[in-house]
Amino acid sequence: MGVLKKTLELECLPQLGVGIIYSPTVAKINFPKGLIDTFEIEPQTLCIRDENDNLKVPTEVFEEISELPYHKLVHSIGAPVGGSLLPKNDQLALIRYATALFDSPWVTEHLSFNATTEFNTGFFLPPCQTEKGLELVIRNIKYLQDKIGKPIAIETGVNYLKPNSHEMNDGRFVAELCKETGCGVLLDIHNIFANQLNGRQSITDFLKEIPLEHVIEMHIAGGTELNNLWMDSHSGPIDKRLLAITKEILPDLTNLKAVTYEIFDSYIPVVGDTLIISEMEKVRELWENRKEQYHIPEEEKLPKTVYNIQNLNQEFDPVEWENILGNHVIGRIDEHNVLKNEERIKIYQKLIKEFRASMVARIFKLTTRYMMLVLGMEVFAAILNDFWKQYPPEQLSHKEAKNFAAYLLHKDYKLPWLDRLLNYEVAVLDTLMDETLRVVTFDADPTPMFNALSQGKLPEKIGDLGDYEVEITPETSTTNWMVI
Repeated sequence: MGVLKKTLELECLPQLGVGIIYSPTVAKINFPKGLIDTFEIEPQTLCIRDENDNLKVPTEVFEEISELPYHKLVHSIGAPVGGSLLPKNDQLALIRYATALFDSPWVTEHLSFNATTEFNTGFFLPPCQTEKGLELVIRNIKYLQDKIGKPIAIETGVNYLKPNSHEMNDGRFVAELCKETGCGVLLDIHNIFANQLNGRQSITDFLKEIPLEHVIEMHIAGGTELNNLWMDSHSGPIDKRLLAITKEILPDLTNLKAVTYEIFDSYIPVVGDTLIISEMEKVRELWENRKEQYHIPEEEKLPKTVYNIQNLNQEFDPVEWENILGNHVIGRIDEHNVLKNEERIKIYQKLIKEFRASMVARIFKLTTRYMMLVLGMEVFAAILNDFWKQYPPEQLSHKEAKNFAAYLLHKDYKLPWLDRLLNYEVAVLDTLMDETLRVVTFDADPTPMFNALSQGKLPEKIGDLGDYEVEITPETSTTNWMVI
């Protein structure tokens, strides 16, 4: 199908109205009737990988979602188009399966990369916006279009780095992609909002450069400030300045089919259902009044853009860029150390470290609590930093946890209960993955330690010495898994 035909296809897509990113927590919210039109599903978040790294799809879960009384859209996070690597076959198969099941009129993917030829980065990173980088992204989009067989819309990304004068403007880069592929644009207005506040191209200039008729969907979200930068944290209320500029630009987006609100699942219990409903009412108002002209009052205007050129101001080959940036954000220093003066790198490093720490702590709760209580937070943080230097990030929590277990076993720290707790939690993880019963032996009663750590403290008295066993039984599950 030619570029022109793909572009015309965008005009014929159905209007899906007001959406929210799906999660089991979101599905339990009692939204007022008519407030939500669409659930946007990230299929990768619902799947797991087995011990052989095969992608496993919980078909019953997907089928239950398909029966919900909403439109559905597929928002992939597993086949980003911003790097030198083509999407993997199992990711393509998952996207096709979800798209067909949910009858998704279009599919969205990220204009970012999260892996190099050697390692995962643990985070979506900005593409190399040079001519060579553009060629690779065009190749990736065309590949995705061909393999999925549905209109593809590319999400505009957040970029915490300062601009590089040897790269294209953010807007021009997106415009060229549309011109060469006919793809749609998922305008993440919060990402562009963050980019402007952090010294990149302004929303106004960005929109002047892209073909607005290609914008078929919008994402909007709340954010937070960290180290004088605005973060795309998906953490709650939409900033009133963002609401104002969104109202102003909506009349120009004549081909817009949906507006989707994003919030991370972990924040929902913190902010509460009432706030989520209130935010969705704002999004509904945006959608219903999208054709009305709006003039931003002075108190809701954004500050003038501060255009900061980064210290690193040169042209890169795309693969070279991925490896340099990837090594820096995961804490490795490349031999040239060309990003040593780029302070924005520290933001990526902090975000990646927090994410990696949460993955390990979520799976090895007892082990990590024990280490923090015995060693103190400062020493435990130093151990994590040493682990991160030796092991690159994994995209899946169980793999990150297994690497941390291997690291601890190699280090052989002389802590009385470390090996006992680690062996137990590794066995629990293994049983969760392969559904095989296991028995873990202890040379002391683990009950006092288990009970105390579950309360965030060490036991007053260690369990009696002796031979003890803990049986780890697989959870009874009726879930049907489809291996891709």
